[in-house]
Amino acid sequence: MFFVLIAVTEDGIYTQADQADTKRFYRCPVCLKPVVLKKGRYKIAHFSHQRIIDCHKSTYKTESPAHLKGKHMLYDLARPYKVDMEYYLSDIEQIPDILINRRLALELQLSVIPVDAIERRSAGYRKLGIKVIWIADEHALNKQTATLRLTAFQKALVQSARMQLYSFDSDLEKFYCYQLTDIQSDLSIGYVRTEIHAIRDFLQAGRMSSSAAVMTAGQKSAYIRQCLQKKDVREPTLSALYQLRIHHGGLPSAVGIVVPLQFFVRTHPVAWQCQLLLELKSGIFEMARFAEKLEFYGMTQTNNELTAELIKQYREAYKRLCVQ
Repeated sequence: MFFVLIAVTEDGIYTQADQADTKRFYRCPVCLKPVVLKKGRYKIAHFSHQRIIDCHKSTYKTESPAHLKGKHMLYDLARPYKVDMEYYLSDIEQIPDILINRRLALELQLSVIPVDAIERRSAGYRKLGIKVIWIADEHALNKQTATLRLTAFQKALVQSARMQLYSFDSDLEKFYCYQLTDIQSDLSIGYVRTEIHAIRDFLQAGRMSSSAAVMTAGQKSAYIRQCLQKKDVREPTLSALYQLRIHHGGLPSAVGIVVPLQFFVRTHPVAWQCQLLLELKSGIFEMARFAEKLEFYGMTQTNNELTAELIKQYREAYKRLCVQ
Protein backbone atom coordinates (compact mmCIF):
# COMPACT_ATOMS: atom_id res chain seq x y z
CA MET A 1 0.00 0.00 0.00
CA PHE A 2 1.12 3.59 -0.56
CA PHE A 3 -0.33 6.94 0.39
CA VAL A 4 -0.44 10.33 -1.32
CA LEU A 5 0.48 12.81 1.39
CA ILE A 6 0.64 15.97 -0.73
CA ALA A 7 -2.00 17.24 -3.16
CA VAL A 8 -2.59 20.42 -5.19
CA THR A 9 -5.51 22.80 -4.74
CA GLU A 10 -7.36 24.46 -7.62
CA ASP A 11 -5.13 27.48 -6.98
CA GLY A 12 -1.99 25.38 -7.50
CA ILE A 13 -1.02 25.34 -3.83
CA TYR A 14 0.68 22.19 -2.54
CA THR A 15 -1.02 21.04 0.66
CA GLN A 16 -0.19 18.32 3.17
CA ALA A 17 -2.98 15.87 3.94
CA ASP A 18 -2.86 16.55 7.67
CA GLN A 19 -3.41 20.26 6.97
CA ALA A 20 -5.98 19.89 4.19
CA ASP A 21 -9.64 20.93 4.29
CA THR A 22 -12.19 18.18 3.56
CA LYS A 23 -14.39 20.74 1.80
CA ARG A 24 -11.80 21.66 -0.83
CA PHE A 25 -11.01 20.05 -4.19
CA TYR A 26 -7.56 18.50 -4.68
CA ARG A 27 -5.58 16.89 -7.47
CA CYS A 28 -2.63 14.48 -7.43
CA PRO A 29 0.60 16.45 -8.10
CA VAL A 30 1.86 13.62 -10.34
CA CYS A 31 -1.05 12.63 -12.59
CA LEU A 32 -3.28 15.70 -11.87
CA LYS A 33 -6.31 13.43 -11.45
CA PRO A 34 -8.83 14.23 -8.66
CA VAL A 35 -8.04 12.79 -5.23
CA VAL A 36 -10.17 12.46 -2.11
CA LEU A 37 -8.94 13.51 1.32
CA LYS A 38 -9.14 10.72 3.91
CA LYS A 39 -8.88 11.63 7.59
CA GLY A 40 -9.73 9.63 10.67
CA ARG A 41 -8.92 9.14 14.31
CA TYR A 42 -6.94 5.94 13.70
CA LYS A 43 -5.53 6.41 10.21
CA ILE A 44 -2.82 8.59 8.72
CA ALA A 45 -4.31 11.55 6.85
CA HIS A 46 -3.84 10.99 3.12
CA PHE A 47 -5.33 11.51 -0.32
CA SER A 48 -6.81 8.64 -2.32
CA HIS A 49 -7.14 8.23 -6.10
CA GLN A 50 -10.40 7.15 -7.69
CA ARG A 51 -8.42 4.94 -10.10
CA ILE A 52 -4.90 4.44 -8.74
CA ILE A 53 -3.72 2.59 -11.84
CA ASP A 54 -3.85 5.91 -13.72
CA CYS A 55 -1.08 7.39 -11.59
CA HIS A 56 2.66 6.93 -12.17
CA LYS A 57 3.15 6.90 -8.39
CA SER A 58 1.29 3.59 -8.18
CA THR A 59 4.21 1.86 -9.89
CA TYR A 60 6.94 3.70 -7.99
CA LYS A 61 7.20 2.22 -4.51
CA THR A 62 5.14 0.92 -1.62
CA GLU A 63 5.26 2.53 1.80
CA SER A 64 4.89 0.94 5.22
CA PRO A 65 3.64 2.74 8.35
CA ALA A 66 7.29 2.99 9.47
CA HIS A 67 8.18 4.64 6.16
CA LEU A 68 5.37 7.16 6.53
CA LYS A 69 6.41 7.94 10.09
CA GLY A 70 10.02 8.50 9.03
CA LYS A 71 8.99 10.68 6.11
CA HIS A 72 6.95 13.00 8.33
CA MET A 73 9.83 13.20 10.81
CA LEU A 74 12.24 14.17 8.02
CA TYR A 75 9.79 16.79 6.80
CA ASP A 76 9.63 18.31 10.28
CA LEU A 77 13.44 18.35 10.52
CA ALA A 78 13.64 20.14 7.17
CA ARG A 79 11.07 22.87 7.93
CA PRO A 80 13.76 25.59 8.31
CA TYR A 81 14.53 25.09 4.60
CA LYS A 82 12.49 25.13 1.41
CA VAL A 83 11.19 21.59 1.66
CA ASP A 84 8.91 19.45 -0.50
CA MET A 85 7.45 16.06 0.29
CA GLU A 86 6.79 13.65 -2.60
CA TYR A 87 7.80 16.25 -5.21
CA TYR A 88 7.51 14.69 -8.67
CA LEU A 89 10.64 15.21 -10.79
CA SER A 90 9.18 14.78 -14.25
CA ASP A 91 12.54 14.86 -16.07
CA ILE A 92 13.59 11.61 -14.40
CA GLU A 93 10.16 10.34 -13.30
CA GLN A 94 11.23 10.03 -9.67
CA ILE A 95 9.53 11.05 -6.44
CA PRO A 96 11.95 11.67 -3.56
CA ASP A 97 10.49 11.31 -0.09
CA ILE A 98 11.89 14.71 0.86
CA LEU A 99 13.44 17.36 -1.40
CA ILE A 100 15.31 20.24 0.24
CA ASN A 101 16.06 23.45 -1.66
CA ARG A 102 15.66 21.38 -4.85
CA ARG A 103 19.27 20.28 -4.27
CA LEU A 104 19.14 17.49 -1.67
CA ALA A 105 16.92 14.41 -1.76
CA LEU A 106 16.32 12.25 1.31
CA GLU A 107 15.15 8.72 0.53
CA LEU A 108 13.97 6.27 3.17
CA GLN A 109 14.70 2.76 1.90
CA LEU A 110 13.50 0.48 4.66
CA SER A 111 12.66 -2.43 2.35
CA VAL A 112 15.19 -4.33 0.26
CA ILE A 113 15.20 -3.58 -3.47
CA PRO A 114 17.72 -4.54 -6.21
CA VAL A 115 21.04 -2.72 -6.00
CA ASP A 116 20.73 -1.61 -9.61
CA ALA A 117 17.48 0.19 -8.69
CA ILE A 118 19.40 2.21 -6.08
CA GLU A 119 22.14 2.96 -8.60
CA ARG A 120 19.60 3.92 -11.28
CA ARG A 121 17.74 6.33 -9.00
CA SER A 122 20.99 7.83 -7.71
CA ALA A 123 22.09 8.41 -11.30
CA GLY A 124 18.78 10.14 -12.00
CA TYR A 125 19.35 12.58 -9.16
CA ARG A 126 22.93 13.24 -10.28
CA LYS A 127 21.61 14.08 -13.74
CA LEU A 128 19.63 16.96 -12.19
CA GLY A 129 22.47 18.06 -9.92
CA ILE A 130 20.66 16.76 -6.84
CA LYS A 131 22.56 15.04 -4.03
CA VAL A 132 20.79 12.05 -2.53
CA ILE A 133 21.04 10.51 0.92
CA TRP A 134 19.64 7.01 1.37
CA ILE A 135 18.39 5.94 4.79
CA ALA A 136 18.39 2.26 5.82
CA ASP A 137 16.32 0.34 8.36
CA GLU A 138 18.13 0.39 11.71
CA HIS A 139 16.58 -2.96 12.69
CA ALA A 140 18.00 -4.67 9.58
CA LEU A 141 21.64 -3.80 10.34
CA ASN A 142 23.79 -6.72 11.46
CA LYS A 143 25.77 -5.24 14.36
CA GLN A 144 28.44 -7.32 16.07
CA THR A 145 29.80 -5.49 19.12
CA ALA A 146 31.82 -2.73 17.42
CA THR A 147 31.49 -3.79 13.79
CA LEU A 148 28.88 -4.04 11.06
CA ARG A 149 28.32 -6.72 8.43
CA LEU A 150 26.54 -5.04 5.57
CA THR A 151 24.70 -6.71 2.72
CA ALA A 152 25.23 -5.67 -0.90
CA PHE A 153 21.97 -3.72 -0.69
CA GLN A 154 23.07 -1.85 2.46
CA LYS A 155 26.47 -1.06 0.94
CA ALA A 156 24.67 0.57 -1.98
CA LEU A 157 23.12 3.02 0.52
CA VAL A 158 26.50 4.17 1.89
CA GLN A 159 27.66 7.71 1.11
CA SER A 160 30.92 6.59 -0.47
CA ALA A 161 32.69 9.97 -0.39
CA ARG A 162 32.22 10.29 3.38
CA MET A 163 31.87 6.58 4.18
CA GLN A 164 28.66 7.16 6.12
CA LEU A 165 25.51 5.07 6.41
CA TYR A 166 22.27 6.54 7.70
CA SER A 167 19.47 4.62 9.39
CA PHE A 168 16.00 5.09 10.90
CA ASP A 169 14.69 3.35 14.01
CA SER A 170 10.91 3.48 13.67
CA ASP A 171 10.34 2.18 17.22
CA LEU A 172 12.49 4.81 18.92
CA GLU A 173 11.70 7.40 16.22
CA LYS A 174 15.37 8.27 15.79
CA PHE A 175 17.76 8.74 12.87
CA TYR A 176 21.42 7.71 13.10
CA CYS A 177 24.67 8.27 11.24
CA TYR A 178 27.16 5.40 11.13
CA GLN A 179 30.64 6.71 10.42
CA LEU A 180 32.40 3.68 8.95
CA THR A 181 35.98 3.40 10.15
CA ASP A 182 38.38 0.46 9.88
CA ILE A 183 37.70 -2.56 7.69
CA GLN A 184 38.49 -5.74 9.62
CA SER A 185 40.34 -8.89 8.60
CA ASP A 186 37.03 -10.79 8.58
CA LEU A 187 35.66 -8.16 6.13
CA SER A 188 33.31 -6.59 8.67
CA ILE A 189 33.73 -2.85 9.29
CA GLY A 190 34.09 -0.72 12.39
CA TYR A 191 31.78 2.20 13.08
CA VAL A 192 30.95 5.12 15.31
CA ARG A 193 27.21 5.81 15.64
CA THR A 194 25.77 9.25 16.38
CA GLU A 195 22.18 10.40 16.58
CA ILE A 196 20.86 12.88 14.03
CA HIS A 197 19.00 15.90 15.38
CA ALA A 198 19.01 18.26 12.38
CA ILE A 199 19.31 18.17 8.59
CA ARG A 200 22.87 19.50 8.81
CA ASP A 201 23.80 16.29 10.66
CA PHE A 202 23.18 14.39 7.41
CA LEU A 203 25.94 16.45 5.78
CA GLN A 204 28.67 16.29 8.41
CA ALA A 205 32.19 15.71 7.15
CA GLY A 206 33.75 12.31 7.58
CA ARG A 207 36.02 9.78 5.95
CA MET A 208 37.09 6.19 6.38
CA SER A 209 40.34 5.24 8.08
CA SER A 210 43.28 4.57 5.77
CA SER A 211 44.50 1.61 7.82
CA ALA A 212 44.59 -1.95 6.44
CA ALA A 213 44.23 -5.33 8.13
CA VAL A 214 45.90 -8.71 7.62
CA MET A 215 43.77 -11.84 7.45
CA THR A 216 44.62 -14.58 9.91
CA ALA A 217 45.82 -17.98 8.72
CA GLY A 218 42.43 -19.39 9.70
CA GLN A 219 40.55 -16.80 7.65
CA LYS A 220 42.73 -17.52 4.61
CA SER A 221 42.27 -21.27 5.05
CA ALA A 222 38.50 -20.88 5.26
CA TYR A 223 38.46 -19.22 1.84
CA ILE A 224 40.80 -21.83 0.35
CA ARG A 225 38.46 -24.57 1.62
CA GLN A 226 35.62 -22.91 -0.29
CA CYS A 227 37.76 -23.02 -3.44
CA LEU A 228 38.67 -26.68 -2.92
CA GLN A 229 35.03 -27.65 -2.40
CA LYS A 230 34.29 -26.59 -5.97
CA LYS A 231 36.47 -29.50 -7.16
CA ASP A 232 37.36 -27.66 -10.35
CA VAL A 233 40.96 -27.51 -11.60
CA ARG A 234 40.04 -24.26 -13.36
CA GLU A 235 39.11 -22.52 -10.09
CA PRO A 236 40.91 -19.14 -10.54
CA THR A 237 42.57 -18.84 -7.12
CA LEU A 238 43.88 -22.41 -7.03
CA SER A 239 45.02 -22.12 -10.64
CA ALA A 240 46.93 -18.91 -9.88
CA LEU A 241 48.60 -20.50 -6.83
CA TYR A 242 49.61 -23.52 -8.92
CA GLN A 243 51.22 -21.30 -11.56
CA LEU A 244 52.94 -19.29 -8.83
CA ARG A 245 54.18 -22.58 -7.33
CA ILE A 246 52.65 -21.68 -3.98
CA HIS A 247 50.98 -24.41 -1.94
CA HIS A 248 47.48 -23.43 -0.88
CA GLY A 249 48.26 -24.49 2.67
CA GLY A 250 50.95 -21.85 3.12
CA LEU A 251 49.91 -18.55 1.59
CA PRO A 252 52.57 -15.81 1.73
CA SER A 253 52.13 -12.56 3.67
CA ALA A 254 51.46 -10.75 0.38
CA VAL A 255 48.12 -12.56 0.13
CA GLY A 256 45.26 -11.72 2.47
CA ILE A 257 45.77 -7.98 3.00
CA VAL A 258 42.44 -6.20 3.53
CA VAL A 259 42.65 -2.57 2.37
CA PRO A 260 39.94 0.08 2.94
CA LEU A 261 38.58 -0.10 -0.62
CA GLN A 262 37.89 -3.81 -0.18
CA PHE A 263 34.60 -2.52 1.25
CA PHE A 264 33.45 -1.90 -2.33
CA VAL A 265 34.90 -5.07 -3.89
CA ARG A 266 32.91 -8.30 -3.97
CA THR A 267 35.93 -10.36 -5.04
CA HIS A 268 37.65 -11.94 -2.05
CA PRO A 269 41.06 -10.36 -1.22
CA VAL A 270 42.84 -13.73 -1.43
CA ALA A 271 41.39 -14.26 -4.92
CA TRP A 272 42.32 -10.94 -6.48
CA GLN A 273 45.72 -10.75 -4.79
CA CYS A 274 46.72 -14.21 -6.06
CA GLN A 275 45.68 -13.15 -9.56
CA LEU A 276 47.55 -9.84 -9.24
CA LEU A 277 50.77 -11.57 -8.13
CA LEU A 278 50.50 -14.00 -11.05
CA GLU A 279 50.03 -11.25 -13.63
CA LEU A 280 52.86 -9.17 -12.19
CA LYS A 281 55.20 -12.18 -12.16
CA SER A 282 54.22 -13.10 -15.73
CA GLY A 283 54.65 -9.51 -16.95
CA ILE A 284 51.14 -9.39 -18.41
CA PHE A 285 49.46 -7.01 -15.96
CA GLU A 286 47.19 -4.37 -17.52
CA MET A 287 44.95 -2.24 -15.31
CA ALA A 288 41.86 -2.29 -17.54
CA ARG A 289 41.99 -6.04 -18.10
CA PHE A 290 42.57 -6.72 -14.41
CA ALA A 291 39.59 -4.49 -13.52
CA GLU A 292 37.36 -6.69 -15.67
CA LYS A 293 38.18 -9.66 -13.42
CA LEU A 294 36.94 -7.90 -10.29
CA GLU A 295 33.36 -7.64 -9.07
CA PHE A 296 32.33 -4.40 -7.40
CA TYR A 297 29.52 -3.09 -5.27
CA GLY A 298 27.88 0.07 -6.58
CA MET A 299 30.07 3.18 -6.44
CA THR A 300 30.39 6.49 -8.28
CA GLN A 301 33.95 5.82 -9.47
CA THR A 302 34.57 3.81 -12.63
CA ASN A 303 35.90 0.28 -12.26
CA ASN A 304 39.29 1.30 -13.67
CA GLU A 305 39.62 4.20 -11.21
CA LEU A 306 38.60 2.01 -8.30
CA THR A 307 40.99 -0.76 -9.35
CA ALA A 308 43.90 1.66 -9.64
CA GLU A 309 43.24 3.02 -6.15
CA LEU A 310 42.70 -0.50 -4.78
CA ILE A 311 46.10 -1.66 -6.03
CA LYS A 312 47.74 1.53 -4.76
CA GLN A 313 46.34 0.87 -1.28
CA TYR A 314 47.47 -2.75 -1.49
CA ARG A 315 51.05 -1.86 -2.40
CA GLU A 316 51.27 0.74 0.37
CA ALA A 317 49.81 -1.68 2.92
CA TYR A 318 52.18 -4.45 1.84
CA LYS A 319 55.21 -2.20 2.32
CA ARG A 320 53.94 -1.06 5.71
CA LEU A 321 52.76 -4.41 7.07
CA CYS A 322 54.90 -7.05 5.39
CA VAL A 323 58.26 -5.55 4.43
CA GLN A 324 60.66 -5.47 7.37
